[in-house]
Amino acid sequence: MKVLVCGYGNPFRTDDGVGHLLAPAVAELIASRGGEAEVRLEHQLLPEMAEEFGKYDLLAFTDARVPGTGSGKGYDIREISPDPALEGLNIHSVGPEWILALAARLWGKVPPSVLVSVEGESFDFGEGLTAACNERMNCALAAFDEWLRDRNLQ
Repeated sequence: MKVLVCGYGNPFRTDDGVGHLLAPAVAELIASRGGEAEVRLEHQLLPEMAEEFGKYDLLAFTDARVPGTGSGKGYDIREISPDPALEGLNIHSVGPEWILALAARLWGKVPPSVLVSVEGESFDFGEGLTAACNERMNCALAAFDEWLRDRNLQ
């Protein structure tokens, strides 16, 4: 299985950088199960990424999210589908669903896709995660391992 793991966010805004730390860990987990994982780290999702999606069997996106917008566990793992609706007013605010919709227009389909989002505590200027976000990231990684196992993804 060939997987693209895209971590996005700003590593210079404390917990907003969790996607950059989680993506290589997700890729390592996939590799430990015999998969081939490529990591891409970005500050934001870019339209030109859609052009690459057709060569993968699975797309995994890792990102931070603001408190109170998820399941209440401090992280979410959810399968996502193409959605052309913009989440905001500009390209900076697009989510992975929008990039998937663009890829679907280019290729006629997209590989299965999953979003692993971790609740941040601080988005102030600074490097490194808060202790709470780091703990949530580790929980999300363990839950992603279970997600892979439940789907028999090797």
